[in-house]
Amino acid sequence: MVRFDQSTARCRIFTYKEGLLSPFAHDLLIDVGSFAIELAGESMINARFDTGSLRVCCAIVGGQERSDLLSDSDRKDIEKTIREGVLQTGTYREIAFRSRSVAKEDSTYLVRGDLSLHGAEKEITFSVRLEGSDRVAEARLHLPDYGIKPFSALFGAVRIKPDILIRVTLPGERGPAG
Repeated sequence: MVRFDQSTARCRIFTYKEGLLSPFAHDLLIDVGSFAIELAGESMINARFDTGSLRVCCAIVGGQERSDLLSDSDRKDIEKTIREGVLQTGTYREIAFRSRSVAKEDSTYLVRGDLSLHGAEKEITFSVRLEGSDRVAEARLHLPDYGIKPFSALFGAVRIKPDILIRVTLPGERGPAG
């Protein structure tokens, strides 16, 4: 079994803005500060992510990371909103994933499994590709599928799109199961 955590891998969440006043808001890059991913054989992946460990890294503008656009106070306010208003981390402390299957398709792997988030469990499918020697998994999630209402302010004039992107990067040269 191979194990990764926040000291050996990276998990990032990308959120996207929409709404009438969205030009005054920011797409966000959020780091997951505490997680564990275990890989065994060619088809077993177990992962756990601490919902209270999410930290706003920076704003994204035109695909570029912009750490200068958010003050420390802005970051803390956004993190509090994510914890209390969106993910309700007092009740839902963990996100869990368990694979059902991993299939090699050309130069990528297709992973199918169950994701438990916010008290709901849904089957998801995502791909893993090689970028240099790293393995990069990307999954798009539709938050309302998990009973999560995306952030909204000013009567919906500024809101976060209901779809987010999760990107996990694991170091190494082998397939997704190590």
